[in-house]
Amino acid sequence: MNSALFALLGLIVGFGLSLWVERMIQVERQIMHWSPASVSLRRGRCLILMVVTALLFSGFEYASWSARVLDIDEVQPSYIGRWARLGYHLVLISLLIAATATDLDCYIIPDQIAIPGVLVGIVGAATISDLQICHLWVDWYVAIPHLRGPDIPGWYDTHRFWHALAWSLSGLAMGAAVTWIARVVSSRVLGQEAMGFGDVTLMAMIGSFLGWQAVLLVFLIAPLTGLTVGVLIMLISGKTYLPYGPWLSLAALVVLFRWAWLWEQTRLMFSDWYGLGILAAAASAGFVVLLGMVRLYRAIPGRSTG
Repeated sequence: MNSALFALLGLIVGFGLSLWVERMIQVERQIMHWSPASVSLRRGRCLILMVVTALLFSGFEYASWSARVLDIDEVQPSYIGRWARLGYHLVLISLLIAATATDLDCYIIPDQIAIPGVLVGIVGAATISDLQICHLWVDWYVAIPHLRGPDIPGWYDTHRFWHALAWSLSGLAMGAAVTWIARVVSSRVLGQEAMGFGDVTLMAMIGSFLGWQAVLLVFLIAPLTGLTVGVLIMLISGKTYLPYGPWLSLAALVVLFRWAWLWEQTRLMFSDWYGLGILAAAASAGFVVLLGMVRLYRAIPGRSTG
């Protein structure tokens, strides 16, 4: 029953998102002196946004409450906190949908999406103080099965506001930093800008909602989504350039829907600097492979994209 209600909510939100997206796209097309999108394209995009939003709202409600995909041993929100966290993440999902739609159409993620999103992420986390999917830092190396759990600093519970604020701000900083570095590296490797500043602000927004550990996993998974989906779209459409924002958004959804499993596999790595180094190396290697694939694809003669 709840899933059906959230699907209906998704349809309503999706319609609102479509109006917002079309307004932003219209402004960006005017700035770039592009012709306006056709009526059929706008109607089709509206329908797609409504259906996608409904499916994601319904699916995430089920995943969050029935499949417990966000539940980990260290973080146990209250009943009200679970509902608040669900709404918090539905806001993030809505923003990711809007960012993907605008980036696919005009290769830009407007500040109207990312900047308010960052504010919602930080203010929501600090105000409610029960929305995190992982604590700021947890040492799992001291855990002993059936005897003792991980080391969780006591001030997290006694100073919930400051912990939530630090968790959100650290996610923002990590998301922006790793994407900025990747932006610089990709520009040097490809000889032209491969990632826009909108990707940096998008990852800052994602980090403010998910925290620094999850946003690192988003960055690690994004090349995989780019390789599996992006290259296929390139081959079908003939486009030699695809924005990176949609793959960051898709990776963020993967992390949300599989968080408990991903955390179980990586939590030891997040407990020390050596583990973080391994994750950083894996993410960097994946990103380099993706850049290499893009550069190789561009070197292959193909049909004109018009």
